[in-house]
Amino acid sequence: MKKGYVKLMDVLYFICVLIAGIALVIMSTIIAWGVFTRYVLGSGSFWPEPISIFLAIQLTFYGAAACYRAGTHISLKMFVALLPPFLQRWQRHFVDVLMATICMFMITYGASLVKTTYFQAYPEFQYIRVGVAYSAIPIGGLITLLFVIEKVFFRSAAEIAREDGA
Repeated sequence: MKKGYVKLMDVLYFICVLIAGIALVIMSTIIAWGVFTRYVLGSGSFWPEPISIFLAIQLTFYGAAACYRAGTHISLKMFVALLPPFLQRWQRHFVDVLMATICMFMITYGASLVKTTYFQAYPEFQYIRVGVAYSAIPIGGLITLLFVIEKVFFRSAAEIAREDGA
């Protein structure tokens, strides 16, 4: 079961990195296009900003899930290293519980936000629903929760130590 779960998390990680990477590339390209049309052609395009907002949401939540799994999330390693080993172990458990709580918050309230805004549309693009853009919040929360479960139950202490830079 462990191998299957970790393999599934590898696939989810790859998908998150792919979504975040594609979002970043497209967002950078269309923002450059918007600047070009505004300052070189003298007439700004109407569509780069709303599409960039949509892509920024995807980049943020799928990228954050990937960063958590890769161990590149923001942490205070210097302060943790100053703690005695006993407290360092408890700190790791506290962080796991805190991350799971944050993920549950994202899933619950993100789903509520999606439900509330699903039938709203961007004025520039009537076919893109605001709720679809916000769906990255509960989905990203669910994926991150799956990564937390992987870290807590399926990863060895040596893998976690490598991730922490020990």
